[in-house]
Amino acid sequence: MLETRNLFKVYKPKKGVPVKAIDGISLKFPEKGMVFLLGKSGSGKSTLLNLLGGLDKYDSGEIIIKGVSSKDFKQKHFDSYRNTYVGFIFQEYNILEDFTVGANIALAIELQGRKASDEEINKILKDVDLDGYGNRKPNELSGGQKQRVAIARALVKNPEIIMADEPTGALDSTTGKQIFDTLKKLSAEKLVIVVSHDREFSEQYADRIIELADGHVISDVEYENTGKDSSFAEPLHFDGDIIEIDMGYHLTEEDRLAINKYMDELNSGMQFRIKEKKTTKRFVNTDQSKIKSYNGSDFKLIRSVLPMKNAIKIGASGLKYKKFRLVMTILLSCISFGLFGLADTFGSYNHIKTCTKSLMDSEVNSISLVKSTKMGSGINEWWDSYGNTMSEAELKEVEDYTGISMIGVNNPLNFDFGLGYNYDGEVELSKTDYQIYARNLSGFAEINEEKLKELNCTLVAGKLPDGSKDEIAISTYVWETFKIAGYKKAENSESEIMKNTIDTDYEKISEYSDMVGKTILLGNKEYTVTGVIDTNFNLDRYKPLLEEKDHLETSEELLQYALYNEFTYEADYSLAKAAMVGDGFIDRINEAYPEVLRLDNSYLWFGNDKLDISPYIMAEFDNINPELVHWLDGERTSLKKNEIILAADTILWRDSNNSYEQPADDELDNVFAETGRTVESQGFWWDSDGKDHSVYDSYEIVGVIPVSSENIGYSGIVVTADEQLLNFGEKREKYMYVVGAMPTEKSEIEKLVSYSYNQEGNKRYEIQNAVTYELDTINVLLKAVSKVFFYIGIGFAVFASILFANFIGTSISHKKQEIGILRAIGSRSNDVFRIFLSESCIIAAINFVISSIGVFVICTIINTLIRERMGILVTVLNFGPRQVLLLMGVSLLVAFIGSFIPVKKIASKKPIEAIRGR
Repeated sequence: MLETRNLFKVYKPKKGVPVKAIDGISLKFPEKGMVFLLGKSGSGKSTLLNLLGGLDKYDSGEIIIKGVSSKDFKQKHFDSYRNTYVGFIFQEYNILEDFTVGANIALAIELQGRKASDEEINKILKDVDLDGYGNRKPNELSGGQKQRVAIARALVKNPEIIMADEPTGALDSTTGKQIFDTLKKLSAEKLVIVVSHDREFSEQYADRIIELADGHVISDVEYENTGKDSSFAEPLHFDGDIIEIDMGYHLTEEDRLAINKYMDELNSGMQFRIKEKKTTKRFVNTDQSKIKSYNGSDFKLIRSVLPMKNAIKIGASGLKYKKFRLVMTILLSCISFGLFGLADTFGSYNHIKTCTKSLMDSEVNSISLVKSTKMGSGINEWWDSYGNTMSEAELKEVEDYTGISMIGVNNPLNFDFGLGYNYDGEVELSKTDYQIYARNLSGFAEINEEKLKELNCTLVAGKLPDGSKDEIAISTYVWETFKIAGYKKAENSESEIMKNTIDTDYEKISEYSDMVGKTILLGNKEYTVTGVIDTNFNLDRYKPLLEEKDHLETSEELLQYALYNEFTYEADYSLAKAAMVGDGFIDRINEAYPEVLRLDNSYLWFGNDKLDISPYIMAEFDNINPELVHWLDGERTSLKKNEIILAADTILWRDSNNSYEQPADDELDNVFAETGRTVESQGFWWDSDGKDHSVYDSYEIVGVIPVSSENIGYSGIVVTADEQLLNFGEKREKYMYVVGAMPTEKSEIEKLVSYSYNQEGNKRYEIQNAVTYELDTINVLLKAVSKVFFYIGIGFAVFASILFANFIGTSISHKKQEIGILRAIGSRSNDVFRIFLSESCIIAAINFVISSIGVFVICTIINTLIRERMGILVTVLNFGPRQVLLLMGVSLLVAFIGSFIPVKKIASKKPIEAIRGR
């Protein structure tokens, strides 16, 4: 069953001389019987038992278990060996104080991967005379009862070997004899190895006695069974009226029943005598050659499985020690985790998610998009939205992708949307350098009842305009301007309106309805106001810009400047500044304007020593009305490559005083007669890669277009057929920007924001409002801050790990013996790790809950302060599922790391060292 071959064990103290505890011992043990290891203190008997049980590690030689050598065993193999084949009984009982009697026994069963049933536990308790003690705690038991619990825990695994180290050392003689009687019964089916100093008991109970001294076997004898001595087969011997009892034997309940049965079978009138007899056992030298050998065929180990509930229970019990240290660990860890989570809200900055959250928190009702084109390449790549326009097809493209119905805002070329002739310009609209009232409109937007409903806009006065008429609706924001500055009565003819700006009566506006029916001059034409619409523009947010403040701090000035820029984006890219018109209006009004190319991303100049010409739009001859052209050398039906037509307002000529001035229309022929019509061009334009293309050539001016209010769309134009010049321009499409209702679902808003900041392709449609302006402004700063906070967060996580390791190290010092006990009954180092990981996880769970709540509260407070005190619409700190999961993950990771090092240290110890608290 068990064999040692030339076994050595040397103790090497840090100071002093090494001691040979086991010096070349070779022994062979049978598969059953009771073997005593005797010897004085220091003889090596306990060391030998610990080596046989795998509680300690030998230096050389080998131990053979059922024919399998343990020479190459690792600690985990010895753990499984104890779990499978060995049941340990210790002098100090070594039962777990935090578990009930039943739980102590159940643990041994569960370590073998079996389910512990009440029936099995109650049976084993009954076998050791502890019936009904299953729910008691160890501190409620006597020493003998504790030892019987230890025996029950050893037996319940059904081990083939029971090892007992001084099992009666802490008991009185009577209780000790009961323990030996129990072990003797067990030895009939199992190998029982007992370390004892009591020679009398050993001679009485032993089947074999091995005596050691100085690490050597000095005697190895076995009981010679001649068949005459039956004292241990039957402790009671009946002979007529005499009942003989072995010396020192204590009657059991079974013995009492046996005596009564014997007396009943005989004549009841007979007198019985009880006689104590002495044992006369004969021992001879052990013949180890007769002991059965094994070939290892039936050797099989059972790996321990410590149930999680037990790991948690043992781990949780450690929290009752060093309570102050526990509180401080939790407090400091919560602060560390909280700061880590807070740092991650910066460190995990995501422009798309931040923008989405900011739009939701700002309760934005509508969304405005402008077209942006990619310029440059590589690290010099940027997106440019200046002057870009959107076609009807592009508007449809946006609608198809976003699922949002869009309203296009049209700004006809050179159309004057100024409101200055419609209110009293002498009224002071602001006492500061900031102006927030509407001095102009942004363009025409076609609306109807369905679109107003989608945008959550409300008609507060009048009716919606008719697209077939010159009618408009204004927003409540535009109405505010007239409320402050009054309304100018436009009673003059259209041709006189622009001139008549002095000595005019102004009407006070106090109600929305006061503007209904009034006419507003836009682009030299009067438009009737049919209604006033609330577009949800929050003018009150920007009114502080109008208040005079003395001695502003630099930070306050910056905040005011940022607020004003936010205002311009919010007002200029919404319906608040739009002249809202009926369906079909835009196509009708644009019929009077030529199809042109913009010169936004280019520079173009024509001139000679007398002329200075700077156009800013371009058209092909086929797209203009030739009847408007004043021909300089005869009418044409087409243009040659180097021929151009210019708008009169692009021409400056140098007079006799050497100063430039714009010639009157009736002076054009005389001017060109003096200056000549041949001009040199200078220009360059940038392509999408950011490269500039230069042009230097000669052109002849063949015609001039006088500009008036009727053909204002031709102002600033150059007409050409030259392909190289046409490359300078970009087609001017129908809409400056588009407006739609903000989605209600977060996923839809995030989809829209992702679409707006898409990096693929050469164009995209960017959101333009106060929120995106502010976010884009501080985007670079947030990214830089996020990197700093990322490393700060890592630092806090490391600090928390150190706290955990310190606390777990303290907890381990209180649980060394429990660890040793668990290892002794078969648990592996992984089980030990699970215990302390459970303890760490309990603390981590507390930290996770507290720190998550703390970070959420702090983020809410900071975001509220930023919004309410600083007036910034960006939700800077976004605490969400990512931070919750991250805090959970980091808590568990820190718990693992904090537990791993101290547990690895204790788990690497030999079980016997842990039991002894070393």
